[in-house]
Amino acid sequence: MGDVRESYDKEFKRNTIQHMESTGKKPIEIARELGIPKSTLTRWIKQYGSGAVKEPSQVFVDYERLKKLEQANKDLQEENEILKKAMHFFTKERD
Repeated sequence: MGDVRESYDKEFKRNTIQHMESTGKKPIEIARELGIPKSTLTRWIKQYGSGAVKEPSQVFVDYERLKKLEQANKDLQEENEILKKAMHFFTKERD
């Protein structure tokens, strides 16, 4: 049958990355020591390393401002279409 996948808890992953960062060892060295694929360790670095985003950021939307900006965008698009037609009209007269 297939290989059984190892499952590691978050604490083990964090400790592994902390150990790697504190000792200055390369990910390939730690991966060999623990017998895990380097790709797995690389994923842990992205999740738990010092440069990782600790918590997902929340996005707050100001719906009133968004609605005003959408209306302004619509108005500008209409004005742009009018100007295009006017430009086309005036360039025809010159020819």
